[in-house]
Amino acid sequence: MSKMLNLRLGLSAAMVSALSFFVSYASGIDDDFHQTKKVDVVTPEPTWTADQKGHWAFQPIRRVEPPQVRNQNLVRNPIDQFVLSQVEKMGLKPSAEADKLTLIRRVTFDLTGLPPTPEEIRAFQADARPEAYDLLVENLLNRKAYGERWARWWLDLARYAESDGFKADVTRPNAWRYRDWVIGALNSDMPYDKFLGFQLAGDELAPNQPEAFIATGLNRHYPFEDNNMVPGLNRQLILDDIADTNASLFMGLTVACARCHDHKYDPISHKDYYRFQALFGGLVPKDDYPLGNAVEVALNATVQSEYEVRKASLEKALTDIEQPYWTKVLEPVRQRMSQTTLKALETDPGQRTDLQVTTIRNAMKTLKVSSESVVAAMTPADRERWTAMKGGLGGVEKMKPSPLPIASGMTDTGRYAAPVHLLLKGNFHRQAEVIEPGLLSVLSDQKQIEKRPTGHATTGTRTALVNWLTRPDHPLTSRVIVNRVWQQHFGRGIVTTTSDFGTQGMEPSHPELLDWLASTFMSQGWRFRDLHRLMVTSATYRQSSRPSAQAIQDDPDNMLLSHQTRRRLDAEMVRDGVLLVSGRLNSEMGGPSVRPPMPAGLDVKDWTVDKDEASHRRRSVYIFVKRNVKHPFLDAFDYPDSNLTCPERLVSINAPQALMLLNSDFSLDESKALAERLIRERPRGTDQERFRDLWIVCFSRIPSEAELARLSELSATLRARLGVVGRVGSDGLSEKSSEWRSGEAERAVWSDLCHVVLNLNEFVFVD
Repeated sequence: MSKMLNLRLGLSAAMVSALSFFVSYASGIDDDFHQTKKVDVVTPEPTWTADQKGHWAFQPIRRVEPPQVRNQNLVRNPIDQFVLSQVEKMGLKPSAEADKLTLIRRVTFDLTGLPPTPEEIRAFQADARPEAYDLLVENLLNRKAYGERWARWWLDLARYAESDGFKADVTRPNAWRYRDWVIGALNSDMPYDKFLGFQLAGDELAPNQPEAFIATGLNRHYPFEDNNMVPGLNRQLILDDIADTNASLFMGLTVACARCHDHKYDPISHKDYYRFQALFGGLVPKDDYPLGNAVEVALNATVQSEYEVRKASLEKALTDIEQPYWTKVLEPVRQRMSQTTLKALETDPGQRTDLQVTTIRNAMKTLKVSSESVVAAMTPADRERWTAMKGGLGGVEKMKPSPLPIASGMTDTGRYAAPVHLLLKGNFHRQAEVIEPGLLSVLSDQKQIEKRPTGHATTGTRTALVNWLTRPDHPLTSRVIVNRVWQQHFGRGIVTTTSDFGTQGMEPSHPELLDWLASTFMSQGWRFRDLHRLMVTSATYRQSSRPSAQAIQDDPDNMLLSHQTRRRLDAEMVRDGVLLVSGRLNSEMGGPSVRPPMPAGLDVKDWTVDKDEASHRRRSVYIFVKRNVKHPFLDAFDYPDSNLTCPERLVSINAPQALMLLNSDFSLDESKALAERLIRERPRGTDQERFRDLWIVCFSRIPSEAELARLSELSATLRARLGVVGRVGSDGLSEKSSEWRSGEAERAVWSDLCHVVLNLNEFVFVD
């Protein structure tokens, strides 16, 4: 339903989510709407026809051999054989290989999310070895920036955010640890089966590893309405979100329709939906998980326990000394006391309950009776004892251990989960039979998970799910993930509906290639780097993005991949690219998210701008992700809605993008910084030399003669407006150089030039 609503009405993800909830919540309304009913209904097990079970995505992955092609000289690896085979059948001719400057810009953005530097460009151009490109790819895959770029891709899928959403939008202070875990996992080339496993069941698979627990943050990223007053409804909404997200993310299946009834198109029954949901039935958030190795955690807990015992003992001893004197110091204000306080005072000090002691203490605070007056009323002997103990309490406070850092994630309430009921028509108030955890019946005969002890307080059902998803014979897991990576490198997936492999999704354009990639991915250890390397070193990837006239006519959507696809950069790539070319990108990694300044007039709750200005220029993946307010610059370039998993970002060309690059303080400041960089790096350079530097920095290429001429005209116009006469010569001086080199005119000219260049289409596109 969500998919169809989105396509037909153009609704945002948040609106679709809200409308889906309303339909599931309100369907079946009757006079007893506010009363949860247990309905005595047993839903029959689904049965599927051969046609339903025969859908291509549910068939085993085949180990196919690459086809033979006529133009074997165009083949760099097996990917090219699969692609070229179809191109040749259509009578098309593949585009020529892109030039080196285009390739380095393309692959550097793809693998690191950043443009190449002039030094890297010159080194690659000068490297005449046949393996120069392969070595470049290897270098890029081993950079820390690789994990930052590809983590952002995964965070889209994980609907990562650092606040609850809804009206309150409460901050989640440790959500960033999950982001850092994803970056670290990708940079360490963690195999995908382990990457998947830790996120679904890290607390079960590695119960004593903090990093494994942090990974379970995947399922902690659900939106949450903290003021929901319907008992039990929040748990149900969380389970809905987790089931929908995990089915979409790992299996490419849209299951939300089955909340209310059997799926109208795919073989997913109403019962299957809650069976799959029950796998997560024991999950609860845990936001105080101590970080440290087992020895550190145990030692900290021991010291904390000892501290608390000693503190409590001394506080009780102090109270025992004080109690007999409370009556005396409170006598002048007895008439202002409540009957409860008077009764507590009249009770023998040795017989007072803890509640009575607390009542008297609270009364003293309310009536502003100081502790000094109590000490002054003591006998010299008691005062001496009290003073000694007070000093001892100060000594105990010094032994209080520093708290360990904590993380957020998910774990089970215990070995047995609360029951998950099938909801009639998806209505939370009409609960039918209890559904046991199980797998989707069209893909598995295991309709109920056999409960096995995990050795600790969890149900084990999520580990069973991980084991099933990562089986070599699972038809979806590896197909879905290699297709997602392909989409990032080629502009669209082999299956263009990357989160819908069901009957309403698109069929693969290259089914044999998809299966070959999926089987190769598994056989090579589920390694992302091997998959990236395979794709970006193929001749298919290295093609020019310029299509032939025949390709435009016979394959206008480039489904056969006879040429590369020109793509607009993601929002983060645009912002990070601006910062890199200006020379001001802060490459610091990890840690709590940063809050750069928001535009004037935009008042954002809980958005305290970081005092360290350098932190404002960190990579965009480290900007705080607030559900209710997107960062305006990123939002203009189609930053995703974090309320739902985002398999593919919308790509729009709109006025706010131009306005952000033209008018935002960020764009203006970085234009000035880029100008200063050009002047600093060539303090006595000619205009022509700096023009070339500017083009290499921003576009990774040399400007044409026409572009140089246009830049010269523009710079002359800008200088005329500033009252600067003359032309800068080879020595960098003009007849008025002493007047404007020492001032701001030159910087103003170059700042405006840089501002123009950052606003050119070429800056936000990659060929």
